[in-house]
Amino acid sequence: VAAMAALNKVERGKLSLDEDINRRLVSWKLPDNEFTAKKKVTLANLLSHTAGTTVHGFPGYADGQKVPTVQQVLDGVEPANTAAVRVNMEPGTKFRYSGGGTTIMQLALTDIERKPFPDIAREAVLKPVGMDDSTYEQPLSAEWRKRAASGHRADGKPVPGKIHIYPEMAAAGLWTTASDLAKFAIEVQLSLLGKSNRVVSKEMAARMVTPFIEGSAGLGFFQDKRGGAIYFEHGGADEGFRAQLFAHASEGYGAVVMINSDNGQIMQEVLRAVAREYGWDEFTPPPAEVVEVAPERLDAYVGRYQVNPDRAFNVTREGTRLFAEPTQAPKIELLPVSETRFLRRDAPVQYVFVMNAEGKVEHLTLHNGAAIEPAAQAPRLAPGALIPYEMLLAGKAAEAIEAYRKIKKEQPANVVVAENRLNNLGYELLRQGKRAEAIALLALNAELYPASANTYDSLAEAYMENGDRDLAVKNYRRALELDPNNTNAAQMLKKLEEKK
Repeated sequence: VAAMAALNKVERGKLSLDEDINRRLVSWKLPDNEFTAKKKVTLANLLSHTAGTTVHGFPGYADGQKVPTVQQVLDGVEPANTAAVRVNMEPGTKFRYSGGGTTIMQLALTDIERKPFPDIAREAVLKPVGMDDSTYEQPLSAEWRKRAASGHRADGKPVPGKIHIYPEMAAAGLWTTASDLAKFAIEVQLSLLGKSNRVVSKEMAARMVTPFIEGSAGLGFFQDKRGGAIYFEHGGADEGFRAQLFAHASEGYGAVVMINSDNGQIMQEVLRAVAREYGWDEFTPPPAEVVEVAPERLDAYVGRYQVNPDRAFNVTREGTRLFAEPTQAPKIELLPVSETRFLRRDAPVQYVFVMNAEGKVEHLTLHNGAAIEPAAQAPRLAPGALIPYEMLLAGKAAEAIEAYRKIKKEQPANVVVAENRLNNLGYELLRQGKRAEAIALLALNAELYPASANTYDSLAEAYMENGDRDLAVKNYRRALELDPNNTNAAQMLKKLEEKK
């Protein structure tokens, strides 16, 4: 929705898709570095998530918490609860989802229009499309709040304070309904057919749903090809809420599913049910018949399997049913379609337990959809074995750090030891009150990525939260040496030195 607002301004000559976004930013500038030396970040990069910008998503701010400005969010400055948004990959080369990049786009719009983002989005998209039950107001006014749902955790408990506030409105701040999002999808479909130009032209709508570079999103949507059918889609996740929009690019059908829970497993099941009922083209796989498997056979599958160096798949039996709980994800039921092959309701993934000559499980294979070749092979973990993430949670920081260091040495490109992932894990540990573990992990990140100012900035923040002033100062200084434009480090240093 926010992307369409930006494209509306492009077609009115107020923004350009292909110029340096810094030319339109007034109240804040995206710092240049070695990654932007060859190519600057453009609006098209930001909309297609090819800008190389950091920060995947935002946790928002609970009731009573101080809410930062957009500029503070982008610089990772207190009271922001996420890292600074910076470029750490050459723009235009790869897809990587970045809510941080979407927030830069939001600021560009407010800078050129000189009005609040909710007003811009309402005038450009919400009002023309008839989305009368939608707003980007953050926080919600008292009148809107009366009409709004409250978020819930995966276990059914309400989110503390009921909802979170998102100054990152374009990335995470839309309050809407399934009907309003359906109106939006219909507007895109009509624009693609040349039957409506209330917001964008047919040509611009096509760019919204066509990958910008191979393997990336379009200028707003993801494209989903299923055989000869082309769909466009986008999901959403805020604290206590999940949503999914899915629509055919030319046939006029689609659906929107929204749920006020962190556990969105049912959404895919609902989508498939709608698709089956209305005969969506090539959307659903052939129906599978669930079979009965003896409890003693299910017992053979119980255990933990290692999907990647830092992700385990914990399989348990409850009566005659088999369940699995992936690391950092909700528990799912595994439905048997044969004695060894299982499906799940919320994703087109198959799990096959492979037996050895003695009839014992050798490993688990994960297949995408109906693919014959396994997407991944997961060996069974020995009883008591921990993956690095679990070591951190268990307070075994030294062991975890050595394990991550080993992974980096043996598999340097593995996403498990990517700078952003380690940084996000560090912040997650801080939020859990595990300061020693967070410091150990963020220190490792600085060790593995010594040229990144952000690693030192994050480590300094952890030291500061732990009361280690001198170490915080040392690392903020190092962050500034690497990136003299790091305003967060400069401001934090000033605060710390004033307290000395």
